Amino acid sequence: MEVHNAKEESKRIVVTGGAGYLGSVLVPMLLEAGFRVHVLDTFYFGKKSLEKYVNHPNLNLTEIDLAHHENIPRLLKGVDTVIHLSGLSNDPSGDLDPNLTIQTNFLATMSLARRAKAEGVKKFIFISSCSVYGASADALLDEQSTVGPVTLYALSKLQCENELLPLADSRFSVSTLRFATLFGYSPRMRFDLAVNVMAKRALQGKSIMLYGDGTQYRPFLHVRDASRAILAVMSEDTSITNKQIFNVGNSRLNFMIRDLVPVVQGYFPSSQIEKIENNKDNRSYRVSFRKFERILGFQALHGIEYGLKEIEDAHKSGELANMDDPQYYNLEVMKRIIKEPLINYSIASSPRWNVNNFQID
Repeated sequence: MEVHNAKEESKRIVVTGGAGYLGSVLVPMLLEAGFRVHVLDTFYFGKKSLEKYVNHPNLNLTEIDLAHHENIPRLLKGVDTVIHLSGLSNDPSGDLDPNLTIQTNFLATMSLARRAKAEGVKKFIFISSCSVYGASADALLDEQSTVGPVTLYALSKLQCENELLPLADSRFSVSTLRFATLFGYSPRMRFDLAVNVMAKRALQGKSIMLYGDGTQYRPFLHVRDASRAILAVMSEDTSITNKQIFNVGNSRLNFMIRDLVPVVQGYFPSSQIEKIENNKDNRSYRVSFRKFERILGFQALHGIEYGLKEIEDAHKSGELANMDDPQYYNLEVMKRIIKEPLINYSIASSPRWNVNNFQID
């Protein structure tokens, strides 16, 4: 199903959070496929990840807090698809300022979605997370399984899911993608993700940490495969993807953490494993991706070793020379940003926003 003909594709796409870890891989793929892409981002992590494409004729970059999207009156004029990546991403960042998390991850999301529907956008693709399953032991979870988020970040994703899907109709398609934990190289690199941080520590000659007994399950997905999955949803007919929740991951990469650590150590044979008895992370979810694979014909291509080699190569080239730089850690960047009380957010951050709140040219 993954057919992208650049000659046939001139559709306008809005990507929120397009300079982030996933967006910095996805946006070049969209441009290569011939889409016209408008990236909205706060650029808290800078614009370097997209610097190669700044002068691309089909790319437009706008620095904005999504809670103020009404400041761009023509933002959605002629837009075919909104790919919503933006938000405070990962549990520690979400817990840093709960009010900001709710404002950013939930309220701004819903106001943008309602505006998108009102202004004739055809597709809204929402990136959720398998973390909505919470602490689910070792059951194999599909899209019908009980959810039980145990963090504010996961709860904000689930609440968006619950309110986005009812917006869908024959003219406004909503698809929710519950991604597995991402890994691998991105121009906006992160080392606060499980596989990536294990690779980092091994490259630094440090022990790979195993917390608790390591029996908690996590599914993993390479960031390029995540981008391919989004392109697959964009290309599929809405009769297939509308009003759907999809678990998206790599069926071969459902790991207990204690089984993942030796995979990383096997790639870096000189590394050691250090066990830390206390483990405060009770999240555990083993996830089935059969629905997405069957309906979209999607197969993830990249395994753990592929991602480890990417990171190793980037480190050896000097691109990732200082892997302890705070820029690679969402929490550290957000700590620098959230120093003052929150400003008053605009009406666009309210779930009650509607197209009649302002005049469109």
